[in-house]
Amino acid sequence: MQSLQEAMCHHRPARTSKEQPTPVVLFDPILAQLAQDCEFAKPSKADCQFAAKVSEAVSEKFVNETIRRDAFWALLREDFCVTLQQAKYGKWTDGSWKHLGGMLVNIVVKNEIGSGGGAAHVQNAAYAAAHAFQDDINRKISVCPTLLIELAGPNMSFSGAVFADRGICDQLTPMVSLLWQPHSPLVLQAARCFTALRAALLSLQSFYDILYDEAQAKRPLQRQLLYPYPATFTDLHVTQVQLTYTKKLDRLCFKGVRDQMGRETPVFVKFCRSYHREAHDLLASKGFAPTVLGLKALPGGWFMVIMEFADGCQWDESVSKPMKALQDAVQLLHHAGFVHGDLCSNNILVVQGGVHIVDFEWAGIADQAKYPFFMNHTDLKWPDGASDGLPITKEHDLSWLQSLVQA
Repeated sequence: MQSLQEAMCHHRPARTSKEQPTPVVLFDPILAQLAQDCEFAKPSKADCQFAAKVSEAVSEKFVNETIRRDAFWALLREDFCVTLQQAKYGKWTDGSWKHLGGMLVNIVVKNEIGSGGGAAHVQNAAYAAAHAFQDDINRKISVCPTLLIELAGPNMSFSGAVFADRGICDQLTPMVSLLWQPHSPLVLQAARCFTALRAALLSLQSFYDILYDEAQAKRPLQRQLLYPYPATFTDLHVTQVQLTYTKKLDRLCFKGVRDQMGRETPVFVKFCRSYHREAHDLLASKGFAPTVLGLKALPGGWFMVIMEFADGCQWDESVSKPMKALQDAVQLLHHAGFVHGDLCSNNILVVQGGVHIVDFEWAGIADQAKYPFFMNHTDLKWPDGASDGLPITKEHDLSWLQSLVQA
């Protein structure tokens, strides 16, 4: 099992940015929807009643994890019509649901947090990897989405696993308390998780049904398995455009081509959690940013931004530095009341004697837009007053501008 863990990329910081994988939720829409539903879904009466039933059952004192496991199995069988069985991959799982060759769900159970001699998330990822390596048929035509459930005492979390160029596992929820606390938002969070679970189980079963039919009919592969799942977008003319990925630039940025009436043109695709299109469009209208071709909201709080591919080089790598053009671009942004927030060299491209500013994830209205948390304070020197969660000011942008002049 320890050797299988090495085949998965999960939960731990990568040593370099190049080693960071694309998030699981960008490879599979079912797992993405589950993550979103766990946070925002409105539980039904039945799901609230089920959460109360689970709370009563798992809060008991269990002699060992086998008895706790069997109690959880019974709850899922009764209310979700899911029959779990143990599967052997060197060791026996604590419960797996396999359907038409695919592993839809795997569960790891610990009698209490910290018991059992291993991390539940890591162990679960290893089981998913073990199954995928044996599942030659599904792995050739899909990313084999697998929902992983970790139960430790009266606490539960969900993770998701997919298999692209390598196995990737991400935790999709925090460890949620299943204790009965009717006046606490924690019990509502548990009910949301069961609402999300109910929908995800149906979607996963349907997914593997369709996958099986496609394999039997020997239909051509429906998607590019090494890239995120969104392969279409709506352009400015409200036309559905087909997208083909051609290269991974980093974990969230890709080069591709769009098929427009049989003619392919290069595009740049970026996935992000926030994006200010108005600021981007303003600069693009004056030639200071690539033109936005499409914007797509995805489950799980992600955005897919498709723009013209700018064939240029980063500011620090350019022999000529069109400072006047950069100053004009920032001035245009500020006169409209916007700020960018991250005018480092990486986000400024020198193109045909001009500049293209990119990366509008943090952009917004001056003094209202805020820096994200977990900023990179190791490799970058930020302007004075620029820090996690604080407002972004025009002075910060001007400080970046000054540092670029001196570079």
